[in-house]
Amino acid sequence: MSTVQNNIRDIFSIFHDGGIVDCKGDFHKLTLTIQCNYLAELIKPDFENFYLDLIEINKLDFDPWMNPIDLEKIDFDSYEDYLKVDLEILSAEIEDDLVVVTCNQHDTDLDFCGGYLMISANEIKLFDHNKTEMTIDQLDSVCRLYWDEKANR
Repeated sequence: MSTVQNNIRDIFSIFHDGGIVDCKGDFHKLTLTIQCNYLAELIKPDFENFYLDLIEINKLDFDPWMNPIDLEKIDFDSYEDYLKVDLEILSAEIEDDLVVVTCNQHDTDLDFCGGYLMISANEIKLFDHNKTEMTIDQLDSVCRLYWDEKANR
């Protein structure tokens, strides 16, 4: 299992309850906008987002949960069709060297209520709201700070 895939899983796991709200780029470099206010504002009070660069993507796919369940599964024409709908991040695991991110989706005008986002990339870079590069350890420290503060309330 590659270190990159582990890093992708760890980052998405830390962003639990955050949302993928936008994407820009292509399979050479795709930048995801992750809205995770509760962590971002610990870096700076007016921060809302993080940015995640997926570089040299090998696989990017989405397996939707249809709503109602008996609808025919959507075959998305473009990753933008599912990455721009505000996917709420629930958890991330590795299966067959793919990161599988379990997501909810709350827009009732769409025919799916969530699904599994599958990712494999050769490199990942993480940035804060100001596009200052961060390490996973820095993000993890912010996350621990959040949970420590929450536990002490």
